[in-house]
Amino acid sequence: MSRGKALFAVLLAAIGWWAGDKTSWQVRADAAAGMDPVSILGRFWLDLTDNPLHVSTHMTDVLAGLAVVAFLALVWVYHYGARKATRPGEEQGSARWGRPGEIRPFIGDRRHDLLFTRTESLSLDSRKTQRNLNVLVIGSSGSGKSRYFVMPNLAQANTSYVVTDPKGEIMSSMGVQLREHGYEIRCLNLIDFARSDTFNPLAYFNPEQAEVDCAILTENFITNTTGSQKTGSSDFWEKAERALLTALISYTYFTKGTEGTLLDVVDMLAQMSASEQDENSMSEIDALFAATKEYVEDYTANPSAYDDEAQTMLDGLRFACSQYNTYLQGAGETKKSIIISLGVRMAPLQMVSLRRILGSDSIQADRVGTRPTALFLVIPDTHQAFSFLASIFYETFFERNMYLADHNGGRLAINVQCFMDEFANIGKMPSFERKIAVMRSRGISTSVILQNYSQGKALYRDDWETIVGNCDSLLFLGGNEQSTTEFISKRLGKETITQEDTSEQRGSNGSWSRSFRSQGRDLLTPDEVSRLPGHECLYLLRGVPPFRSHKLEAPPTGVFDYEPLPIVPCSAEPVAYEYEPEHEEPFQGPEAWLDAAPAVEDAVDVQEDVGVTITWPDGHVDERVVALEQDLVDYE
Repeated sequence: MSRGKALFAVLLAAIGWWAGDKTSWQVRADAAAGMDPVSILGRFWLDLTDNPLHVSTHMTDVLAGLAVVAFLALVWVYHYGARKATRPGEEQGSARWGRPGEIRPFIGDRRHDLLFTRTESLSLDSRKTQRNLNVLVIGSSGSGKSRYFVMPNLAQANTSYVVTDPKGEIMSSMGVQLREHGYEIRCLNLIDFARSDTFNPLAYFNPEQAEVDCAILTENFITNTTGSQKTGSSDFWEKAERALLTALISYTYFTKGTEGTLLDVVDMLAQMSASEQDENSMSEIDALFAATKEYVEDYTANPSAYDDEAQTMLDGLRFACSQYNTYLQGAGETKKSIIISLGVRMAPLQMVSLRRILGSDSIQADRVGTRPTALFLVIPDTHQAFSFLASIFYETFFERNMYLADHNGGRLAINVQCFMDEFANIGKMPSFERKIAVMRSRGISTSVILQNYSQGKALYRDDWETIVGNCDSLLFLGGNEQSTTEFISKRLGKETITQEDTSEQRGSNGSWSRSFRSQGRDLLTPDEVSRLPGHECLYLLRGVPPFRSHKLEAPPTGVFDYEPLPIVPCSAEPVAYEYEPEHEEPFQGPEAWLDAAPAVEDAVDVQEDVGVTITWPDGHVDERVVALEQDLVDYE
């Protein structure tokens, strides 16, 4: 019971007791005066009007007042006890189409909104609307996902953008407008490599969690180069390849810093070998890790001999050696299979044109949140040969920019919208269902754009519902795929309609009757969803009835010819590097660390030697001699 109702009940009880008390006093006084019953009934109310402030404390009068209160209580119990939960007109469902006034609280200045239809938009101020800017967009081929959603929002020019661009048509159409608005244009082109900026994921590793970033990059690469058909044995090989790849990436990063690239990893793998006949044979990379492990062991025994930066490097190399040691546990035949299997996965990185893209970093993905930028990821729509690179790029982008937001006030200086067109063709991002749930507070939002609902389900399986649940907006542009139309129909809900039934009996004693009853009906049935006119769309916002509206108008377009930035060697300063985070020192490789390195004794039991050199920060070179035939157990 609410506070107001409780106060009303107390007041009503007091009035009832007062009326019963005074009536009892009047009747009792008249009876004592010898009046007959008829006269008493004609004046029982006199004391109520003539002397309202008079209250009798006589026991009979007090009990009479309480009797009235008890009667009122019984009436209240009967009334509320007999009440039923009814919702007239909503018995079978309360779904209905939204009205213009219901979207108005969520609209800001339309010029600074995220646009959905000609009449519905959403303010970019998510703190005001209490709605995130994540969007699930579903539309079949030709329904206008790019033309009637992505491009009109790019024309708004009110945030930075990261856009998946199948075939490069969006950049070609909108690049001129964006450049005129002062936007920096960047492009990772996986169709025409010669017209692409370069991208090095290792350049975006966070120094504070570099080991984690190594593991994330490995997980992403393995996930997106694994076929859908898996067997029990394939799980073993995946884990073994993951350990080896993590070791190679970690070694590259902790010895070269941000100058290291995936090409260094591929080249190291190319130098590896294993023998089925000689279990103790060592490749060049085996020897390199063996020598590195000796340095790590010396550091463990004498940590005070190394400064903080050198300790950071050697801690990372210890992690690399531990991962490599996992690979070393296998027999010669097993190690050979691991090398071959990982080599097959990384075969695309041997392409000359692709090596150009991965050899440095000019795309500057960590600057998108600090200046108006439109970054286009051009992907082929006819194959998925490079989907792993698209997934790695997005994973790198999200991790790095959320890190920058956390270390610069908790939010990026400029909001970033990611329009992930052809979402099913950019590969699977590990933990994307977690990222989409937390990126809002950092000023990052994502539009997941698909041709049909089942694509996302097939890619993310059980995590797909989590991704959908973190999109407060849903835009349906048209389609007739069964799972999609059923999903949209269920999301729209059921309405209550009145069904009229008539019956007629003919003959000498004919009769006719008509009756009405409530009936539940989908606001749109699946077949009605599939028949949605081409100029219409459906927009659903959390907490608001759905809207059936007209699609946005396509913006004027131009023809933009993108010229990538000049390739900058990893050792040189990147072009237009205008922003440096206040709370972060750039991470350097070992050449910037350590004034001197303590000597370590050479390996023993030499049978056939190979020279291994390591260059230390002060410029001097250590040549370590490692036995090719030394038992691998000695290096555990």
